[in-house]
Amino acid sequence: MTSAKSVACEIASREGWLSQTPTAFRTAVLDRCVLQTFEPDATIYMTGDASGGIYGLISGGVSVSLATGERGPYFAHFFQPGTWFGEGPLISGTPRLVDISAIRETTLLQLSQQSMEEILRDDPTSWRQIAMLTLAKLEVAISVVDDLMIRDSNQRLIAVLLRLGGCRNATSAVGTPIVVDVSQEDLAAMANLSRGTTNAMLRKMEETGEIKISYRQHTILKPDVLRGRLSD
Repeated sequence: MTSAKSVACEIASREGWLSQTPTAFRTAVLDRCVLQTFEPDATIYMTGDASGGIYGLISGGVSVSLATGERGPYFAHFFQPGTWFGEGPLISGTPRLVDISAIRETTLLQLSQQSMEEILRDDPTSWRQIAMLTLAKLEVAISVVDDLMIRDSNQRLIAVLLRLGGCRNATSAVGTPIVVDVSQEDLAAMANLSRGTTNAMLRKMEETGEIKISYRQHTILKPDVLRGRLSD
């Protein structure tokens, strides 16, 4: 009988950051990972926590919340399956900088910091793989800034929604609807719009069959069509 961890490792081997790493590194990571399940609204880690290692999202979804400056915490991003996160303390030796919580029932692979350090001691060139993981986060941050500079409010909202769905620049070949667990209030804040304006725009997208709206959830049905509207 195939174990739950074996299934998770298979998914991690074909999707996301780990699937793009050398076989030896990928095997070393997966051999040391443990499988964890979180209920909806469960905290995975919080700002200020000591490192608990890195995590790979296998199923479900997690929110990223920030509390910087005078504001927060507020919803900043949504991780889709295939995403790995939590490498910051491994690099800097400092506590966590964000809050990470499960939005719905979520399965993660966790690699402890001690295990990751063992891998890096055995093969120092593996630091390149950690750097690539961090670079992926930088690309997301750049995308956030770029989206917020879009002047047209409707296009800005579409760009934010596509980014949260992990289909800002391309659509997965799987072709299944993309579910984003985010309230209209949080979506409005991320797009720097009023809630009323956001609601009206989303309703129009729903009328044209591009999205489906549910309670604290938005399903992207036609990501290619939405992405095409960004260049109109």
